[in-house]
Amino acid sequence: MRRTSRGMIEDEKALDRVVFFSDAVFAIAMTLLVVDLRVPVIPSGLPSDVQNQRLAAALRGLEGPFFSFALSFFVLGLLWLVHHRKFRLIRRYDDRLLWLNLLFLFCVAFLPFPTAVIGRYGGQTGTVFYALSMTAAGLFSALITVYAYGGHRLIDSDVDPRSIRHWIRRSFVVPVVFLASVPVAFLSAVAARLMWLLTFVATYGLEVMFARRGPPGDDDS
Repeated sequence: MRRTSRGMIEDEKALDRVVFFSDAVFAIAMTLLVVDLRVPVIPSGLPSDVQNQRLAAALRGLEGPFFSFALSFFVLGLLWLVHHRKFRLIRRYDDRLLWLNLLFLFCVAFLPFPTAVIGRYGGQTGTVFYALSMTAAGLFSALITVYAYGGHRLIDSDVDPRSIRHWIRRSFVVPVVFLASVPVAFLSAVAARLMWLLTFVATYGLEVMFARRGPPGDDDS
């Protein structure tokens, strides 16, 4: 372990502990998302055709909980990918980074609750509550990127500035999309939920744009 003149610590094992702990929180939160999906209970004494009809109706009734589960799972997966990749470049840490990461993980651990809420109550209030919860998680993820990457504060000085700009832009996709859906939810909860799918479209678009630009040129230095 080595402490820099700016009060930052260079310790690869300590950073590994931060990543392992974060991965554990993600794994638990993503697993808990499925708890709200319950197997329908159909009386066993009914004729088979009646059982099949009731089972089909009960499974259709799980459309809301399944949508919220799938959406939360893949958005959390997207946040995990961003978190995993950003920490591959981080070489130093300080108390601010640890607190930002802890606040981010607080939001991640909380997300199974708004997921259950919107799965059961898909109206305006549930939609706004879910969108704001996702906004908070995405915002703290973005703040970690801005703090760690800005001015090469916690990363190597030779990291391509173009890559830094790309990762900072990408980190704001989740909070921007979900926050923008809040006013839409007051007009139409369904439209707001469909708007959340733009998270994946925007992320893919940024990756394609970044890949097409190719190696950085002299203007990126």
